[in-house]
Amino acid sequence: MVTKALYAESKEFPIDLELYADARLGVASGEPTWFKDWLGKGRYGGTRDGGTRTYARIPELSLIAKADVTWDIKAFTHLKYDPEQDIPIDLVEAFVTYAPVPKSSFSYQFKAGVFFPHISRENVGVAWTTPYTITPSAINSWVGEEIRVLGIEGKVTYRTDLFKLSLTGAVFGFNDPAGTLLAFRGWGLGDAKVGAFGELPLPPLPSIGKDSTFVKQPLWVRPVREIDDRPGYYTALDIQYADNLQFGAFYYDNRGNPEIIRNKQYAWDTRFWNFYIETTLSHEIKLISQYMTGNTKMGEIWRNGQRFLDVDYDAGFLLISKKMERYRVSGRFDWFSTDDNSFESIDNNNETGTAFTAAVSIDVFKKDKILIEYLRIDSERPSRETIGFLADQSNDILQVSFRKRF
Repeated sequence: MVTKALYAESKEFPIDLELYADARLGVASGEPTWFKDWLGKGRYGGTRDGGTRTYARIPELSLIAKADVTWDIKAFTHLKYDPEQDIPIDLVEAFVTYAPVPKSSFSYQFKAGVFFPHISRENVGVAWTTPYTITPSAINSWVGEEIRVLGIEGKVTYRTDLFKLSLTGAVFGFNDPAGTLLAFRGWGLGDAKVGAFGELPLPPLPSIGKDSTFVKQPLWVRPVREIDDRPGYYTALDIQYADNLQFGAFYYDNRGNPEIIRNKQYAWDTRFWNFYIETTLSHEIKLISQYMTGNTKMGEIWRNGQRFLDVDYDAGFLLISKKMERYRVSGRFDWFSTDDNSFESIDNNNETGTAFTAAVSIDVFKKDKILIEYLRIDSERPSRETIGFLADQSNDILQVSFRKRF
């Protein structure tokens, strides 16, 4: 759901308050969801025997506060209530931006706080949602789950009549466990956003957990944590030509020390490249494509020169969307994989998969939307066999979302 903006005024500066709500009905088949400690690829899944499960949920209530501290300084806070996560009320983002009025073709912006790096080309709606589908792509689902930073970011933009070029750089901490989900669970497609203080479950694999002789990783991960006291960084280049073509590249490196463990969480050495292209064709048809490729490592180096975990990963998608007055029709194709480079016979983290998403969005009232989505995910992950499932699995999810803003 999506709600109507409230406006409150303090003695010092105005504050805009907005409440966002999402009510969900759905039916899902296939293996149980990873969100309930298994290896299913969707936020919702079927029964343990592969049967169908129906659900009615309010998966998110978000409160968003924006304030103009001065003409140049703005503050943003996003709190959410998600009854399916371990900490139902949690912080998603909280940051301050400083953007002085440009006096030439160059403009500057600075950001400090807890925030998503600007990776997603889909999640551009209120409360970090996507207007195209209910479920983001595999890439941006993972960003919502594990990529959140506490940092300082600077951005410089150069504009002409035809194009805009931006360079971004940031130094950050508190994202050392990023990569844990990709290694042990693999990719997933869901719209859950982990809070800054929350944790996410891991599957009950024999290679991890308190009884494991391989990795003493608990069956959960807290992605927004500082473990090794080493800062990470990211940098990005974005180019916009005219009003209908954008493309760019983004590089992330958390500089994690993979041999450090603190409070039952490992620091993972995780890095990736993200590339995108976005264009608007005639008749309001939009095309968006992203591709991510990277590596994550964890654990000590053994005599054979390998660490406990060393996993390459990549994923991509192509989305097409057409706006027609009150309606938007969107389709997306995803592909994803992980390649295990170490101790495959003990802990096989290989994976391949594809997903197809079809969605219709209907504008109702002034700000509210109804979204209807069908999602099909096919994947092969050999580690499923260690917990009693076939390596090849399919998930079918049909859901209806009513988004309201107050």
